[in-house]
Amino acid sequence: MKRPTLKDIAKEVGVSVATVSYVLNGNTKQSISEETRDKIIQAANRLNYVPNLAARSLVKRKSGLVGVLIVKQKQNKMPIFTNHNYRLLEKIEEYLATKGYHVLSSNINLDEPNLDIIKQRDLDGVLIFNVDNKIFYDISIKFTVPILLIDAYLDDILFHKIIVDYLSYARKLNVDKKYIVLIPKLNNEHLMEKIKQDSNENEEVYFIDSIENLKRVLSKHPNEKIVVVSEELGSVVSRYIDKNRISVICINNEEYLLDEEVQRIKVDIEEKAKLISDLLLRYIDKDYKYVQYTVIEAE
Repeated sequence: MKRPTLKDIAKEVGVSVATVSYVLNGNTKQSISEETRDKIIQAANRLNYVPNLAARSLVKRKSGLVGVLIVKQKQNKMPIFTNHNYRLLEKIEEYLATKGYHVLSSNINLDEPNLDIIKQRDLDGVLIFNVDNKIFYDISIKFTVPILLIDAYLDDILFHKIIVDYLSYARKLNVDKKYIVLIPKLNNEHLMEKIKQDSNENEEVYFIDSIENLKRVLSKHPNEKIVVVSEELGSVVSRYIDKNRISVICINNEEYLLDEEVQRIKVDIEEKAKLISDLLLRYIDKDYKYVQYTVIEAE
């Protein structure tokens, strides 16, 4: 079967080949409407168009490849943030595709970390999700391209970190003065410590990694309101306490898991993916104003 070309996409949409090229290569300097961009991307997907990355890299001096590393959560019976990372990865892949980039993802096993496959590829940038600081340094020394660290706290000016201020979302919910915050356990101990340090006298933060752990916390606090991070954990908590005591910070666009009466607030996963992707692209293009942290807060 003949491999589809830019000309095929242009004919399908009714635009010039140049316009298709601008869109699929992520050229934002050309004045092309969002409607036309969407039509081109949809046509490219429909025709199963695959760009010639080798040829494009010769022209742009870039490979058009971004690496994403996800660390498996060790000794965690409720790896909810790993599930979140995969959903976030999907959104990042979708967004970077509109900018002409492909994503290579790899799961990192902490017991036997193997980066050989992804190291062999000529990457333009790397995203590392929810990793402990020591493991991050072990990984980062193997790359010479821009690296962004997601959902981790690292006091190192060489690396840009993107984190979510979950406590700002909890406060936005306007629950009782005294409440409990339940967050799925993270791989990054420093971020968990940072969240606890940022909590005020009305908030008590717990990181949950098992049903047993969850039950202990709930039995310790039989009356307080509970703010839960993630729809998945929220649906589990609702099995054990009155739903009127629960508020959920939604992070996966999975609100269907929650009963209607459960109060909620949303961290938009698509906006998070766009923010992360745009930051990485600016680093790749050397068009950035450096800061150590980008914090996603409740508006």
